[in-house]
Amino acid sequence: MCDIYLVDDDQDVLDSLSWMLDGLELKTLSYLNASSFLNAVDITRPGIAILDIQMPGMDGIALLNHIKSAASPLSVIMLTGHGTITMAVQAIQQGAIDFLEKPVDGDKLSILLARAKEISLQAYEELRLQTEIEHRVASLTPREHEVMLKVLEGKLNKVIAAELNIAQRTIELHRQKVMQKMQVSNAAELAYLMAKSEE
Repeated sequence: MCDIYLVDDDQDVLDSLSWMLDGLELKTLSYLNASSFLNAVDITRPGIAILDIQMPGMDGIALLNHIKSAASPLSVIMLTGHGTITMAVQAIQQGAIDFLEKPVDGDKLSILLARAKEISLQAYEELRLQTEIEHRVASLTPREHEVMLKVLEGKLNKVIAAELNIAQRTIELHRQKVMQKMQVSNAAELAYLMAKSEE
């Protein structure tokens, strides 16, 4: 599921974009300013926001910055009636997928929306996995966490036992617990999972 949000202070633009996307069998939700969009939309969910650059109050670039600094998985497409190259470059640098001039070309928008949906769903999945890994790590006891770090360094149980001054059997039990809680079956899977969480 990937909702499409239109944010523009011009009702005519919202109506024509909604009508165009309706023709492509895409449902949209429209907002006349950034604050009504932020009050109504859960930006932690996947979706696509098509933002006008020039709006009273918080403009499109400021809204884009807000979305990106909140680590939101939303894909953002910027719209403008009178764009400049500088504006377009700024929008792309700050995380927009593309920059379109009004009136919008339906075919171009349709292709862009398919790409934006893919990017948003992927970002959402990565964020979900990150949160999941954080929860798993948080479930470890301080000792299990210590053992996990040494396992990630590639150390054998007997070496870890000597370094922590604990019986090797105890290390084996801790290691087993770490694998269970992290939901992996070996050190290689654990290393892969932790590497994913740092991407």
